Amino acid sequence: MSLPTPEDPGRTPVWENYVVAQVAQASLGQIPEHALAVGVEVEGPRLRLRFQLSEATEGDRADMDDIVSELESLVGKDVEVASFHEVLDQRAISPTDGVRRIFLARVAA
Repeated sequence: MSLPTPEDPGRTPVWENYVVAQVAQASLGQIPEHALAVGVEVEGPRLRLRFQLSEATEGDRADMDDIVSELESLVGKDVEVASFHEVLDQRAISPTDGVRRIFLARVAA
């Protein structure tokens, strides 16, 4: 894989980076209380927010819905935004799962 450089930024994953920035913006002050990890899968104009939670309360669901709504307004009507959440004992992440994470809860030492 060839990485972009200041002299050749053309290899930068512009759309994916833009989406990650917009997810971060949409999430400001709204990360669910019980979030273990928050990220986004990007497949062209289809985005899928992925939430891992230690539990899913009504407040957590409201926060997730608010993030989805805010992201939809930031990326416009030509982009499909979906979401998925799962309840886990601890976060489960992998560098090869295709999810670009914007939030990871601290792991207890």
